[in-house]
Amino acid sequence: MKKINGFLALSFLSIFSTGSFALDLNNPLPNWVDQSREKADGKPPVMAPTMRGTTPSDFRMPAEYEPVGAVVMGWAAYTPMLTGIAKAVTGPGKAQLWMVAGPASIPGVPAASYTRINAPLDTVWARDYGPVGLSAGTGRPGIVDAIYRHYQYRRDDDAVPGVIGKAKNVGVYAMPIIMDGGNLLMDSKGNLFMTKRTYLWNSSMSEEQVNNHLKNYLKAKNIIAFDYAGYPGEPGDGTGHLDMFVKLLNDHTVLISVADTEPFKSNSEKAIAYFKGRKAPDGETYKIITIKAWYDGAWYTYTNSLVVNNTAIISSFAGHQAEDAAAKAAYESAGFTVAQVPSDSSIVAGGAIHCVTQTIPVLPGKSLNVTDLPEFTGVTLTVPMAPLRDSGNSTALDQLIKGL
Repeated sequence: MKKINGFLALSFLSIFSTGSFALDLNNPLPNWVDQSREKADGKPPVMAPTMRGTTPSDFRMPAEYEPVGAVVMGWAAYTPMLTGIAKAVTGPGKAQLWMVAGPASIPGVPAASYTRINAPLDTVWARDYGPVGLSAGTGRPGIVDAIYRHYQYRRDDDAVPGVIGKAKNVGVYAMPIIMDGGNLLMDSKGNLFMTKRTYLWNSSMSEEQVNNHLKNYLKAKNIIAFDYAGYPGEPGDGTGHLDMFVKLLNDHTVLISVADTEPFKSNSEKAIAYFKGRKAPDGETYKIITIKAWYDGAWYTYTNSLVVNNTAIISSFAGHQAEDAAAKAAYESAGFTVAQVPSDSSIVAGGAIHCVTQTIPVLPGKSLNVTDLPEFTGVTLTVPMAPLRDSGNSTALDQLIKGL
């Protein structure tokens, strides 16, 4: 067993000392903070990079539609949906499944394709708190750990990238901005798409400073920021994430949710206007596929999907057979094999299939199977740092990373 010492142990000390899981599978937390059940602790984020500085110059963040080695999920409610996703990931998706806090086995999932990572969780929303996968041609893979937006409320979630980095022996780079994975889409040419909510979360920095971090850590060449439904106020979909209304299917094909009601209608129209007639980085003109979405107490969308090795895992919703069929046809028109998974239980909490999954690209020279899970040992250390505001304080963040 590998032992984790030094500053890294500090980030896991509180998590592994109790050995208990403060998780209610029958009453899961939504994508947003539930003020009736969650209280901020006022402490700075736990960031435990194993690699210092920004990622090397030859690193890149692959697009989701490039080869995927594994999918990370958290077993933290919506069990029927997670089971359906797991079967699609390891079946037609032909990828490994790394389930944090998962059961010993999942029906329909081959044991050879399944890894359980023993760590506690607060929520199921792995896309937002999970690791951002990177690969390098030199065979030096790594993951980027951004500051999870809910770090003051969900400490177990916030620690997951570091847990996976150590369990898989993959280097972790700490990016000093608040960023949710659901608000990040990248094409294969290094163009990063997001909504302007990332700037609002990091309002103590300039947009240029935020962009510089995205370029330095994720090697983004260009950054395109869209409005979200309700911008600049509270998001109409509950998250303000790009994956709630836009999906990149390849370097020149984009799927956009359209609705008849505001603020969703005009927001989607702005996104369509951006892509219409525009040349994609591969030289093709963007092909725009539109698909119906609607608001009925929650934002029902089919763009919140997962693409794994040419398989699109998409939502289905009870009582909407026509819309489900149209969504399936839209993905098939882009060349995907489609697996549909009922998502009614999670969509009312602010997310669906993309929100509960995170992809890890094929890692050069690395095994996808855990053979030696780490042994966590407590080490008491004092790190001088100032607490961070919810929006993120650049000075305190820089101090935190330098201290590590």
